[in-house]
Amino acid sequence: MKAIKLIAVIFLLIIALLVAAAIAVVTLVDPNDYKPQIRAAALKQAGIELDIAGDIGWSFYPWLALELNNVGVGYPEKPSLGQLARAEISVSIPALLGGQLQMNRILIDGLQLELVQTAEGNNWTGAAAESSTTSPSQEVTESSATADPGKALEIDIEAIELSNAVLTFTDQTNDSRIELSDLNLTTGRVSLDQAFPLELSFALRQFAADQLQLSTQAKLDADITLDLAQNRYRLDNLNSTLKLIEGAAVPAALEFALAASIDAHINEQQVDITGLSLKADPLTLNGDIKLRNFSQPELSGSLQSNSFNPKQLLTQLGQSAPETADSNALTSASFKATLGGQAGTVQLKPLTLQLDDTRLDGEASFVLDSQVIALKLKGNILDADRYLPPATGSAAKGSDGTGTDSSSTARSTGWPKDEIIPLEPLRALNLSADLDLDSLKVNGINLSKFGLSLSADNGLIRLTRFSSSVFDGQVNATARIDARKTPLQLSVSKQISGVQIGSVLQTLADTDVMAGKFNAKADLSMSGQSIHAWVNSLNGTANLGMAEGLIKGIDVAQSMCQGINNLSALWINAEQVDKTTPFADLGANFNIRNGVVSNQDLKAQLDAMALAGRGSINLPQQTLDYRVGLTIEDNLFNQSCSVNDRLEGVEIPVNCKGGFYDEPAKLCRLDTSFISDIIKAEARRKVEEKVGTQVEDKLKEKLGEEGAGVLKGLFGR
Repeated sequence: MKAIKLIAVIFLLIIALLVAAAIAVVTLVDPNDYKPQIRAAALKQAGIELDIAGDIGWSFYPWLALELNNVGVGYPEKPSLGQLARAEISVSIPALLGGQLQMNRILIDGLQLELVQTAEGNNWTGAAAESSTTSPSQEVTESSATADPGKALEIDIEAIELSNAVLTFTDQTNDSRIELSDLNLTTGRVSLDQAFPLELSFALRQFAADQLQLSTQAKLDADITLDLAQNRYRLDNLNSTLKLIEGAAVPAALEFALAASIDAHINEQQVDITGLSLKADPLTLNGDIKLRNFSQPELSGSLQSNSFNPKQLLTQLGQSAPETADSNALTSASFKATLGGQAGTVQLKPLTLQLDDTRLDGEASFVLDSQVIALKLKGNILDADRYLPPATGSAAKGSDGTGTDSSSTARSTGWPKDEIIPLEPLRALNLSADLDLDSLKVNGINLSKFGLSLSADNGLIRLTRFSSSVFDGQVNATARIDARKTPLQLSVSKQISGVQIGSVLQTLADTDVMAGKFNAKADLSMSGQSIHAWVNSLNGTANLGMAEGLIKGIDVAQSMCQGINNLSALWINAEQVDKTTPFADLGANFNIRNGVVSNQDLKAQLDAMALAGRGSINLPQQTLDYRVGLTIEDNLFNQSCSVNDRLEGVEIPVNCKGGFYDEPAKLCRLDTSFISDIIKAEARRKVEEKVGTQVEDKLKEKLGEEGAGVLKGLFGR
């Protein structure tokens, strides 16, 4: 027992001597006297140059404390790295001996770091670090491998305060600079067993060649919970604001506000965001998001927006809100979606979009690796005309707004050669889209049961479905665009069935001259990126047909009858002319080669007449050479007027030949050669009648009335 007591007394004496020695060192030794030695040690051990202009203060027990003032740091023969106005740190020795990191306060004031990147290197790594073949990640791995796997060190810091800090990064290789200033960070008591408050604020400016690109201010506060052992971090009651103030990249002053609670489990690769609220007036987004698997993200949760005004949002973003034909268009929008999908895919299903009176329901997805966008939406009504620019008085003028006819420019220069389809965006597009609408209105045309399916794969775009009911008929089409090579290749296949031609003309041309249902089909191909290229490379076939129809405003048979009788100086009662012309079996086939449209079989059956046409239209040269003819096929006397039945089979032709922009009166003219044919036929008939009368008289003299009648019945009139 005496030995034990003796050992204890000796141990206490040793401790007392150590404490006394420490007090003597702190009180008798001034660290400022050792600044040269400190600078030499820093240069030798770390390869850095220290400039300690201020005083050094320190204490040993019970707090190991250090205070630095006006310290500069940098690497030899490189621009200065930074300056420090003041720093204080103190560690509890008894707590440290007990396995706990207890610190009174960490204070860093007036820190200025100036990072410079040049073509030769940078100023924040020394020569030893630049020549080292060991990467920082390898060093961390090696140090962690040798770390003590025992109990983690407990942390208890009364407060952390970073004030008036400035960080500047200058990249001389591209003449750019980023300035982070007014950086302030404060915390409450930092401990691993409870949450602590944190406040952060800073200002950031970005320059390109001394021109301000971006100027922002940011502020953040949250309650932080740290679990270093489990590698888990929580941010509760997070509130942050970001203000975009000015700069070339800032079209207008903007302010964003973010609120949420974030729980991150790093080892499990999962992050939960709850109570998310992102505001950028007038838009507000709310939701909850869960992230799993950092390498192949899996998202789940929900997102929704308030009902906001898109025009107002565009104005807030510094963009010009488009003027619309309907001033109430583009004034109300919202969306709601549920997040999901497989790993590596962001899926919104179900997805609801609302734009004014249009509601779309469906789903959307985005594959992160391939960047494929998929859309599948169904909607009620969409009046696209509401979103077009408002009509103005200049609409009647030429495209140049001067009132001159733009056709004169087309006539002198031909088809435009400007490339209107860029290749690169098409080649980068990866898309699969399906859209169905109950009703769609475009340029005054009402489309019902509208639907399309579109896919794009690195430059190959396929329209596999385009269908709609329109003008009491049906339109179906498919198309293909191949932008993978030059020149661009396009092909279109279109089929129209049962469309009312009268409704088409009334809607598109504001005229009511024809009625009936028509069918049409076309298979076309072309290449290039301009209208000029398309016109000159247009190839394919087309046909159209109408089983029956009606031309309004004119009775072609009556008009033809009147015209013929006028030539014969005969009278016709114009009051009896019916102002419509029925027709049937209208049909035509077209062959198109390099922009030249050829047709040789236009035909239709009119009232007692046949219509036929043939010729060609040269689109590249903007010319046409076409002949239309009317042939009398029935005795019009029994239909509407008295015309000699010997005119049956005579074609009355009209030749149209010239340029697209020639005057119509000069473009199409009546081919009067048929008149001489009629006169010749009539003269021949009269001669035959005269000769026949003389023969008949001779027969009567020889055979008598009865014999002459028998011969006449056998051989003609």
